[in-house]
Amino acid sequence: MRLLLPFLFSLIACWSAPGEDKPSPAAPLEAPRTLEEAHQQLEGLLSKEELSRIDAMKSEKEMIEYHLSVGMAIRNNWGLWGGSPLAVHLWQLGFTHPDDMSNVILQTFWCKRHKRDLRLEERADYYQAYWKAAADPPASATDPADGSAVEWSMSFGAGTDEKPRQINVGRSVKSGRWLAYEYNKGVYVPDAELMKKIAVFQVDPFVRKQ
Repeated sequence: MRLLLPFLFSLIACWSAPGEDKPSPAAPLEAPRTLEEAHQQLEGLLSKEELSRIDAMKSEKEMIEYHLSVGMAIRNNWGLWGGSPLAVHLWQLGFTHPDDMSNVILQTFWCKRHKRDLRLEERADYYQAYWKAAADPPASATDPADGSAVEWSMSFGAGTDEKPRQINVGRSVKSGRWLAYEYNKGVYVPDAELMKKIAVFQVDPFVRKQ
């Protein structure tokens, strides 16, 4: 974190405080408008030590360690929560959530440093599938046997890094039987393996979504 502090302070300094009339010692940087411009600013803002650390990483997945530090500064100071030009640009590329936007900026920055393909379409497809999988079951997700409502009470992640998947589980209001739901499969009867997870959850609720 020590190496990150100069970068975070530099980002914060790029935007004047509300109501501040005095010019800053250094001309403020304009927030990037494109992914390429974001990469260019990271090259200038990150210290040599931090760039060397990124260069030593074996995979872009290791950039997740910056999610709550550099990633937070990117989300807040580059307007990803507020519809900035950069946010609109990334939306057009298929990234709809600020967390996903900052992640793709950081991951593709690693790719650029390592001369790897950015794989933007693949990344956008993954995040879109993730949000579909993570959504709550719709009202139409009823018991296929009699159309009765289902009380969805728990969910389990069962996907991979390449294919996100979330299984929602609940009881039929009428029959009391357990049912499962996935956005791309609809409502179905849980198999024996899933029933074991349900049984464990009932004993220890902390296994939820694991």
